[in-house]
Amino acid sequence: MPQIFPLKALRPNPDFISLVTAKSTDFPNQEDLVHEIRTNSFTFHHVTKSHLSYSGAFQEPEKFLPFAAKYIKDMKAKGVFIKEDKDSFYIYEQIRKDGKIFKGLIALCAISDYKANKIKKHEEIRPSRLKFLVELFKTTKIMGEPTLLAHNGSVPLDVSAANQLYSFTTLDDKRHIVYQVSDDTQVAEIRAALGAIDSLYIADGHHRSASTEEFNANVSALENDKSMCCIMHEEDLEILPFHRLIKPIVNFPKDEIIAALSVRFKVVNSDETLYEIKNRNEFGLYIDKQWYRLQLKESSDLPDVQVLENYVVREIFNI
Repeated sequence: MPQIFPLKALRPNPDFISLVTAKSTDFPNQEDLVHEIRTNSFTFHHVTKSHLSYSGAFQEPEKFLPFAAKYIKDMKAKGVFIKEDKDSFYIYEQIRKDGKIFKGLIALCAISDYKANKIKKHEEIRPSRLKFLVELFKTTKIMGEPTLLAHNGSVPLDVSAANQLYSFTTLDDKRHIVYQVSDDTQVAEIRAALGAIDSLYIADGHHRSASTEEFNANVSALENDKSMCCIMHEEDLEILPFHRLIKPIVNFPKDEIIAALSVRFKVVNSDETLYEIKNRNEFGLYIDKQWYRLQLKESSDLPDVQVLENYVVREIFNI
């Protein structure tokens, strides 16, 4: 059973929450994001996008990450960041403009559980991204973005007795509410419920988890082996399509691609202008201005992303 722990969070002062909150997808292009960084000294983009403050190469994090460390130091000194003195859980609630609500628990998970595969993963790690995040932890000593973990158990996230810390709306018209759960009884109830779950699954943040493992493995005097996470029930997640553009290294005629796919998949023409995936082990293929539905002939327990990687990207295109 995975171990879950409350934490003493370093968090924004409520008076500055709208200025600190940073979501890069709020900006349609990099120029707008650079403008935000230059004109807003409070934005957390000074950490997550610190390379934009440096004119050198992104591959040299040791040259631009000091900007991120200075930002953290300055925000603490100015009282923009508050350090909690009591271990707490945090309940995060997001309300979309169409009324859909997402709710999760912000906590710490054990890196030892990640190593033992109690926190299950399905993506491979890019060395360049791993290196950047490890350097970020070394330089700033913080983890500012949690790994998103999914579960299929029953975890009470009752906010009636919780302390509401924040309620604000971002540029994309999403309302964000954060509650602090510091009552010892409620903390114990949440930990007990999570302790009854066999496994957690990484929904997003494979590189964050891998980098905390790498960082902890190379720090001899670390007080703990924990990593920040946001835990949500699998039914509360909304999984969006993730499209991949494949460019074969050599010329590969369409008929040969369809024939190769037909070995493992049932391939059917689709009249839809944009094929929407509805079922597990099902994929959409767009080639030569035509959509096809691919249904795996023999069902697999592997995550769909791994099926695509194994049977299409590697097996057919040898990438």
